[in-house]
Amino acid sequence: MEKFKAYIAIDDTDEIGYFTSTGEICEEIREHVEKSYGQTTSVTRHQLLLHEDIPYTSHNSSMCFTLHASQKEFQELQIFVEEYVLKKSAPSASAGICMGFEKDIVDISALVSYGLDAKKRVLSKERAVATAKEQNLFLKGFHNGGNGIIGALAGVALRLSGNDGRVKGKITLEKELVSVSELLSLGLFDEIRVNDGSALNEKISIIVKEYLKGVCISHKIVLMVEKYGGFYKPLVKENLLDY
Repeated sequence: MEKFKAYIAIDDTDEIGYFTSTGEICEEIREHVEKSYGQTTSVTRHQLLLHEDIPYTSHNSSMCFTLHASQKEFQELQIFVEEYVLKKSAPSASAGICMGFEKDIVDISALVSYGLDAKKRVLSKERAVATAKEQNLFLKGFHNGGNGIIGALAGVALRLSGNDGRVKGKITLEKELVSVSELLSLGLFDEIRVNDGSALNEKISIIVKEYLKGVCISHKIVLMVEKYGGFYKPLVKENLLDY
Protein backbone atom coordinates (compact mmCIF):
# COMPACT_ATOMS: atom_id res chain seq x y z
CA MET A 1 0.00 0.00 0.00
CA GLU A 2 1.84 3.06 -1.29
CA LYS A 3 1.94 6.12 0.95
CA PHE A 4 2.34 9.74 -0.05
CA LYS A 5 3.25 12.95 1.75
CA ALA A 6 0.19 14.86 2.93
CA TYR A 7 -0.62 18.06 4.82
CA ILE A 8 -3.23 18.80 7.48
CA ALA A 9 -3.86 22.35 8.70
CA ILE A 10 -6.50 23.97 10.89
CA ASP A 11 -7.34 27.51 11.91
CA ASP A 12 -9.76 29.58 14.00
CA THR A 13 -11.04 26.87 16.36
CA ASP A 14 -10.79 28.72 19.69
CA GLU A 15 -11.97 31.76 21.61
CA ILE A 16 -10.53 33.84 24.46
CA GLY A 17 -10.79 31.88 27.71
CA TYR A 18 -11.80 28.62 26.01
CA PHE A 19 -10.39 25.41 27.52
CA THR A 20 -8.40 24.48 24.43
CA SER A 21 -6.56 26.27 21.60
CA THR A 22 -6.07 25.71 17.89
CA GLY A 23 -2.50 24.55 18.58
CA GLU A 24 -3.69 22.02 21.15
CA ILE A 25 -6.41 20.68 18.86
CA CYS A 26 -3.94 20.29 16.01
CA GLU A 27 -1.49 18.52 18.34
CA GLU A 28 -4.23 16.12 19.46
CA ILE A 29 -5.03 15.33 15.82
CA ARG A 30 -1.33 14.77 15.14
CA GLU A 31 -1.06 12.40 18.11
CA HIS A 32 -4.03 10.38 16.83
CA VAL A 33 -2.43 10.14 13.39
CA GLU A 34 0.89 9.05 14.90
CA LYS A 35 -0.74 6.30 16.97
CA SER A 36 -3.05 5.05 14.24
CA TYR A 37 -1.19 5.56 10.96
CA GLY A 38 2.50 6.17 11.54
CA GLN A 39 5.10 8.87 11.97
CA THR A 40 4.23 12.54 11.56
CA THR A 41 6.22 15.76 11.66
CA SER A 42 5.94 18.44 14.33
CA VAL A 43 3.06 20.90 14.34
CA THR A 44 4.18 24.30 13.10
CA ARG A 45 2.59 27.68 13.81
CA HIS A 46 2.29 30.10 10.90
CA GLN A 47 1.77 33.78 11.63
CA LEU A 48 -0.74 35.52 9.35
CA LEU A 49 -1.62 39.19 8.90
CA LEU A 50 -2.90 41.14 11.90
CA HIS A 51 -5.48 43.62 10.60
CA GLU A 52 -8.67 45.26 11.85
CA ASP A 53 -10.63 43.73 8.96
CA ILE A 54 -9.59 40.19 9.96
CA PRO A 55 -11.45 38.57 12.87
CA TYR A 56 -9.07 36.49 14.99
CA THR A 57 -8.84 35.29 18.57
CA SER A 58 -5.45 36.57 19.67
CA HIS A 59 -2.59 36.13 17.20
CA ASN A 60 -4.11 35.08 13.83
CA SER A 61 -1.96 32.02 13.33
CA SER A 62 -2.72 28.68 11.71
CA MET A 63 -1.32 25.23 12.54
CA CYS A 64 -0.04 22.53 10.19
CA PHE A 65 1.75 19.17 10.20
CA THR A 66 2.66 16.55 7.62
CA LEU A 67 2.41 12.78 7.40
CA HIS A 68 2.59 9.93 4.90
CA ALA A 69 -0.64 8.07 4.17
CA SER A 70 -2.30 5.88 1.57
CA GLN A 71 -5.35 7.11 -0.30
CA LYS A 72 -7.60 4.95 1.90
CA GLU A 73 -5.97 6.12 5.14
CA PHE A 74 -6.30 9.73 4.05
CA GLN A 75 -10.02 9.32 3.40
CA GLU A 76 -10.40 7.91 6.91
CA LEU A 77 -8.38 10.79 8.33
CA GLN A 78 -10.48 13.35 6.52
CA ILE A 79 -13.59 12.06 8.27
CA PHE A 80 -11.80 11.99 11.63
CA VAL A 81 -10.42 15.53 11.30
CA GLU A 82 -13.80 16.94 10.28
CA GLU A 83 -15.54 15.32 13.24
CA TYR A 84 -12.79 16.22 15.71
CA VAL A 85 -12.59 19.89 14.73
CA LEU A 86 -16.38 20.15 14.78
CA LYS A 87 -16.48 18.63 18.27
CA LYS A 88 -13.55 20.52 19.77
CA SER A 89 -14.05 24.00 18.30
CA ALA A 90 -15.24 26.80 20.58
CA PRO A 91 -18.88 27.95 20.16
CA SER A 92 -17.92 31.31 18.68
CA ALA A 93 -15.14 29.93 16.47
CA SER A 94 -15.20 30.02 12.68
CA ALA A 95 -13.07 26.93 12.15
CA GLY A 96 -11.52 25.75 8.92
CA ILE A 97 -9.51 22.72 7.83
CA CYS A 98 -7.32 22.10 4.81
CA MET A 99 -5.92 18.72 3.78
CA GLY A 100 -4.27 17.24 0.73
CA PHE A 101 -1.48 15.25 -0.88
CA GLU A 102 1.60 17.11 -2.07
CA LYS A 103 1.62 15.01 -5.26
CA ASP A 104 -1.82 16.36 -6.24
CA ILE A 105 -0.92 20.04 -5.97
CA VAL A 106 -0.99 21.53 -9.47
CA ASP A 107 1.17 24.64 -8.98
CA ILE A 108 3.29 24.76 -5.82
CA SER A 109 4.60 28.28 -6.48
CA ALA A 110 1.06 29.64 -6.89
CA LEU A 111 -0.05 27.98 -3.66
CA VAL A 112 2.98 29.32 -1.77
CA SER A 113 2.18 32.79 -3.15
CA TYR A 114 -1.27 32.51 -1.59
CA GLY A 115 0.33 31.71 1.78
CA LEU A 116 2.72 34.64 1.54
CA ASP A 117 -0.19 36.93 0.63
CA ALA A 118 -2.00 35.79 3.79
CA LYS A 119 0.90 37.23 5.78
CA LYS A 120 0.56 40.71 4.26
CA ARG A 121 -2.93 41.10 2.72
CA VAL A 122 -6.57 40.69 3.72
CA LEU A 123 -7.82 37.69 1.73
CA SER A 124 -11.36 36.54 0.98
CA LYS A 125 -13.03 33.19 1.51
CA GLU A 126 -13.84 33.18 -2.19
CA ARG A 127 -10.17 33.28 -3.10
CA ALA A 128 -9.42 30.51 -0.60
CA VAL A 129 -12.13 28.27 -2.08
CA ALA A 130 -10.98 28.93 -5.65
CA THR A 131 -7.32 28.36 -4.79
CA ALA A 132 -8.00 25.10 -2.96
CA LYS A 133 -10.06 23.83 -5.88
CA GLU A 134 -7.33 24.76 -8.37
CA GLN A 135 -4.71 22.99 -6.24
CA ASN A 136 -6.73 19.81 -5.50
CA LEU A 137 -6.87 20.47 -1.76
CA PHE A 138 -9.77 19.60 0.54
CA LEU A 139 -11.06 22.73 2.28
CA LYS A 140 -13.99 22.98 4.68
CA GLY A 141 -15.31 25.55 7.16
CA PHE A 142 -17.42 25.05 10.28
CA HIS A 143 -19.74 27.42 12.13
CA ASN A 144 -20.05 31.19 12.00
CA GLY A 145 -19.11 31.52 8.36
CA GLY A 146 -16.10 29.20 8.40
CA ASN A 147 -13.59 32.02 7.88
CA GLY A 148 -10.88 29.71 9.19
CA ILE A 149 -10.55 28.19 5.71
CA ILE A 150 -8.49 31.24 4.71
CA GLY A 151 -5.85 30.56 7.37
CA ALA A 152 -6.03 26.77 7.09
CA LEU A 153 -5.16 26.95 3.39
CA ALA A 154 -2.40 29.44 4.20
CA GLY A 155 -1.03 27.00 6.78
CA VAL A 156 -0.61 24.29 4.16
CA ALA A 157 0.86 26.78 1.69
CA LEU A 158 3.41 28.16 4.16
CA ARG A 159 4.45 24.74 5.46
CA LEU A 160 4.84 23.67 1.84
CA SER A 161 7.18 26.61 1.24
CA GLY A 162 9.64 25.11 3.74
CA ASN A 163 10.68 28.52 5.05
CA ASP A 164 7.94 29.58 7.44
CA GLY A 165 6.69 28.53 10.84
CA ARG A 166 7.78 27.93 14.40
CA VAL A 167 7.45 24.48 15.94
CA LYS A 168 4.63 24.39 18.47
CA GLY A 169 5.73 24.07 22.10
CA LYS A 170 9.02 24.46 23.92
CA ILE A 171 11.59 21.71 24.43
CA THR A 172 13.44 21.53 27.75
CA LEU A 173 16.39 19.28 28.60
CA GLU A 174 17.54 17.98 31.97
CA LYS A 175 20.94 19.64 31.67
CA GLU A 176 22.29 23.13 31.24
CA LEU A 177 25.06 22.57 28.71
CA VAL A 178 25.19 20.30 25.66
CA SER A 179 27.45 20.01 22.62
CA VAL A 180 26.17 20.56 19.08
CA SER A 181 26.80 16.91 18.17
CA GLU A 182 25.00 15.63 21.28
CA LEU A 183 22.01 17.88 20.68
CA LEU A 184 21.71 16.79 17.05
CA SER A 185 21.93 13.14 18.09
CA LEU A 186 18.69 13.54 20.08
CA GLY A 187 16.80 13.86 16.81
CA LEU A 188 14.93 17.00 17.90
CA PHE A 189 16.40 19.18 15.15
CA ASP A 190 17.71 18.60 11.64
CA GLU A 191 20.21 21.41 11.93
CA ILE A 192 21.61 24.06 14.28
CA ARG A 193 22.43 27.48 12.83
CA VAL A 194 24.00 30.66 14.20
CA ASN A 195 21.91 33.78 13.63
CA ASP A 196 24.89 35.67 12.17
CA GLY A 197 25.52 32.96 9.56
CA SER A 198 28.79 31.69 11.05
CA ALA A 199 29.56 27.97 11.17
CA LEU A 200 29.26 25.79 14.27
CA ASN A 201 31.82 23.18 15.25
CA GLU A 202 30.15 19.99 16.53
CA LYS A 203 32.14 20.25 19.77
CA ILE A 204 30.88 23.74 20.59
CA SER A 205 28.71 23.91 23.72
CA ILE A 206 25.19 25.34 23.80
CA ILE A 207 23.52 26.60 26.98
CA VAL A 208 20.13 24.87 27.21
CA LYS A 209 18.91 25.83 30.68
CA GLU A 210 15.95 27.79 29.27
CA TYR A 211 14.09 26.15 26.37
CA LEU A 212 14.61 25.17 22.75
CA LYS A 213 12.27 26.19 19.92
CA GLY A 214 12.65 25.07 16.32
CA VAL A 215 11.78 26.96 13.14
CA CYS A 216 11.29 25.81 9.54
CA ILE A 217 14.13 26.73 7.21
CA SER A 218 14.78 25.03 3.86
CA HIS A 219 12.31 22.26 4.73
CA LYS A 220 14.26 21.45 7.91
CA ILE A 221 13.51 21.90 11.61
CA VAL A 222 16.30 24.22 12.69
CA LEU A 223 17.46 25.48 16.09
CA MET A 224 18.73 29.05 15.82
CA VAL A 225 21.41 30.10 18.30
CA GLU A 226 23.47 33.20 19.08
CA LYS A 227 26.86 33.81 20.65
CA TYR A 228 26.77 34.17 24.41
CA GLY A 229 30.18 34.76 25.96
CA GLY A 230 32.31 31.71 25.21
CA PHE A 231 29.21 29.62 24.46
CA TYR A 232 26.06 29.79 22.38
CA LYS A 233 22.43 29.97 23.48
CA PRO A 234 19.16 29.30 21.60
CA LEU A 235 17.08 32.20 20.35
CA VAL A 236 13.83 32.49 22.30
CA LYS A 237 10.36 33.04 20.81
CA GLU A 238 10.67 36.83 20.89
CA ASN A 239 13.71 36.58 18.59
CA LEU A 240 11.93 34.30 16.13
CA LEU A 241 9.00 36.49 15.13
CA ASP A 242 10.03 36.44 11.46
CA TYR A 243 9.20 32.71 11.25
